[in-house]
Amino acid sequence: MRKSLIALSVALSLVGSALAAEKILAKVNGKSITEKDFKEVVKSLPPSYKTLENNPQFKKQLLNNMVKEELLYQEALKEGIEKDPEVQKEIALMKKRILVQALLKKHINLNKVEVSDSEAKAFYEKNKARFTDANGKPVPYSALKPFIIQSLKQQKEQELFRKELNSYVSQLEKKSKVEIYVK
Repeated sequence: MRKSLIALSVALSLVGSALAAEKILAKVNGKSITEKDFKEVVKSLPPSYKTLENNPQFKKQLLNNMVKEELLYQEALKEGIEKDPEVQKEIALMKKRILVQALLKKHINLNKVEVSDSEAKAFYEKNKARFTDANGKPVPYSALKPFIIQSLKQQKEQELFRKELNSYVSQLEKKSKVEIYVK
């Protein structure tokens, strides 16, 4: 019994110290906005913004936006906005979309898309006339390579996504009972 109490008190102190260690960046009407919350928001941003995470000006602006959003959220709750039937419909629709996106993310892997240097170079050569500066002079491949690779990768990802989406939906349709009444 005594060993159990000691183990419990150690566990509780570890949990307590872990919670105490969470850095609070701001409070809005007693609701803390923590470093963890901040990092979650940064994680949800497009990749180009993630490099700014440690920029003090960006961090201050993002935290300011998080505070404003929390103020508005608290006010919406206070006014009972979430109980409005139209808002309930929108929440249900967004929930459905989020779940569909999570399902697709789980089943469709776009990480396997690669663009080789030779593919990018071939694209550049084929479209060389389009790549000119303001004076009409050709822009060298080396200057455009990262942009060409990114563009080709996005194109390949979109094609792969459509293909895998259609395949996945076809599999689901075969296992399901779908009835369409309108032609």
